Amino acid sequence: MLRVMTGRRIGGARALDAAAAMMDAMFDDVDAFVGGGRGTKRANDVEWRMERPRVEETTRGFLITAKAPGVGAADVAVRATTDARGRATLRIEAGGRAVTELGLPTKYIDMSVTPRASCIDGVLRIAVLKKSPEILRVPIRSAADETPREEGDERMETDEDESSITLSVPGFSARDISVALHKPDDCLVVEGASKTFGNFKKTFRNLPPELQLKHITATVAHGLLSIKMEDPTAIEPMDIIVSNVAPRDEDVASNEKLVTLLRRSVPGVSADKVTCALKADRTLRVDVRTDHSRASVSINVPKNLDFSTLEARCVDGILTVTCERDASAAGAHTVDIEVSGERPASFIDAVPVEHDAPSGELPTTEALEAIDYDGKVEDVAER
Repeated sequence: MLRVMTGRRIGGARALDAAAAMMDAMFDDVDAFVGGGRGTKRANDVEWRMERPRVEETTRGFLITAKAPGVGAADVAVRATTDARGRATLRIEAGGRAVTELGLPTKYIDMSVTPRASCIDGVLRIAVLKKSPEILRVPIRSAADETPREEGDERMETDEDESSITLSVPGFSARDISVALHKPDDCLVVEGASKTFGNFKKTFRNLPPELQLKHITATVAHGLLSIKMEDPTAIEPMDIIVSNVAPRDEDVASNEKLVTLLRRSVPGVSADKVTCALKADRTLRVDVRTDHSRASVSINVPKNLDFSTLEARCVDGILTVTCERDASAAGAHTVDIEVSGERPASFIDAVPVEHDAPSGELPTTEALEAIDYDGKVEDVAER
């Protein structure tokens, strides 16, 4: 005999029907909580689905957790992938099906240390270590250290492959000023301290991640602080000879590394009417001139190319520029992460890195004033 929620007594076939209905309702509730949809698996006739992972940032790294009821460590596969552009993603699979894919904060994580993962009691944990913060001090030269320029050696304040910041700092000498490159925040912090003229602090953000200490020079002369930053991705400019000879079809078909950068129809134009040049910022500029007109086109060339293989051809009214991929360039990198079923995932120490910042110190979270440099001289001595 069963008693339903209304309190009425029922028996026989009606009792069996009511019990079956109650059991069906219970399993419907379970399915609504854990099952259905993409990335599900059937185990013991009950479907489950891992909930969307929760990402928590700690002082040592990023901790990713998700509830995965009914899932064991053997059912989960975790893979970290870094593509040719350096972007990192975390792919989580369960039961042979892709469950979710997360983009990682590439500039802050240390992919040289394999993340740790665990799945215990239906809880998935993945620990991704942060990069060790670095504070790199830029040497500051004074006017006395400057080497006089030779006659005719004149340079623009800002070249194509160089950016310049000029701050007005009257009363401050080289020993009163500190210029530091913060990694992996990719910001430049300029500070000054003087008993007579007070203190100031400026932060320049959104610098190229490739920027290193060797690309920066700082000079104080006559109350002006000049900071010059070379383009870390700049290459040697080159002129490309335009050929009027077509390549052999078999050579093109067999070269798997060949990339076509530009292909244009230029009827009536011969090779001697075309000039092609690669700039320091990897801009490819092609100029076409005829007796009656002139046209030009510019494109940005990818980094992962062997620029020594650049070729330009103008044959039968077709202009083509090709280049081969650089086999030594960093490509996609994949790491399979072992999922433990015994010990919860935790952070492991990275290889110690020597730098100016104390060990374990985090990048500053102080709300510093961000400056967008507009090419003007700025007076900071009054602050």
